[in-house]
Amino acid sequence: MMKHRLFSLLSLLAAGIGTTGAQPDGIVWHDPIREAVAAGASYVHGRGFALNDYTRLPESARHTVREPLWNLSRNSAGLYLSFTTDSPDIAVRYSVSGPHAMPHMPATGVSGVDLYNGRGERCWGDYSFGEPIVYNYRALEETTEGGTTYTLYLPLYNTVKQLEIGVRDGASFGFVPADTTFAEERPIVVYGTSIAQGACASRPGMAWTNRLHRLTGREVVNFGFSGNGRLEPEVIDWVASVPAALYIVDCMPNMYAVEDSVYKRAVNAVRQFRRLRPETPILLVEHPGYANRETNRNRRSEDDRTDAGLRRAYADLKREGIKGLHYLSREAIGMPQEGMVDYIHPSDLGMEAYAQAYARAVRKILKRKQQTHTR
Repeated sequence: MMKHRLFSLLSLLAAGIGTTGAQPDGIVWHDPIREAVAAGASYVHGRGFALNDYTRLPESARHTVREPLWNLSRNSAGLYLSFTTDSPDIAVRYSVSGPHAMPHMPATGVSGVDLYNGRGERCWGDYSFGEPIVYNYRALEETTEGGTTYTLYLPLYNTVKQLEIGVRDGASFGFVPADTTFAEERPIVVYGTSIAQGACASRPGMAWTNRLHRLTGREVVNFGFSGNGRLEPEVIDWVASVPAALYIVDCMPNMYAVEDSVYKRAVNAVRQFRRLRPETPILLVEHPGYANRETNRNRRSEDDRTDAGLRRAYADLKREGIKGLHYLSREAIGMPQEGMVDYIHPSDLGMEAYAQAYARAVRKILKRKQQTHTR
């Protein structure tokens, strides 16, 4: 009987995406976009815009940002779904628009999903990277009445075209609506590079922004754009349009690619944030240091030069009287020597170092802000 049920489930999953409702083998499929539209809600968490897809910038941004950055904004990095069910078996099937993997990042990170239960524990599922991509989570723990609320992190470096979540027929199920206005609690908003987007985590749950979400319990909005974190005014306009508890600005690994000095870009960026968000804390972050900085003097000189510009900008802005400005140094990040898969992109080990450093900084900054407001 068990073998027959498993065969039936796998056969249905292999049939592809596009059907919703009860299936002959007793699986009911739920499409979060279709159901959100029907309910007049938004079910995609991790962004400040109520969009009916799995992207990070609204259509109105297309003509205000550069094309490479716009294309990267179609990737679902940092987005997640939240749903409650008492089903012991959960299936996810979806299709993506790009290649499943990259030379330095596996398919499970580029195109995979990651499921966590309400205690923040990862649920292991087997998977198949075909068309569609399929994840199966079986024999999940018995849940209390009302079910368990799960978090499903979406792919870091691919564009999700369509997605469905399947549960047993008769099981309870409901998507948790996203609060895109952040009326109750404002998120941490991150503007950064490929590292912030998630390269090169082995799976979405290990990207440092998603890890920070679990460590702090606070929503994190991911504006990480691979190779394109350049402190551009038109991008900062969109980043600052999301009301935040804290803006993290982690662009130094991409600043070698701009003609203007790091100092000038950093000063202008902070002043722009202050014009748009006068009270919100800002955390400036140094270059983590190239993996080969100790064996290649050119690399060491490059990241030292970048950080020198940022430090000078921070010092001058503080003297200028900019309030709520904070700084995270390379030393505070503490990237392990073996923490990168190449010259700059963190492995899971490096991502954990990032996440822990950020969690320490976030707790300190937000506690200080809360104390200031209660005096």
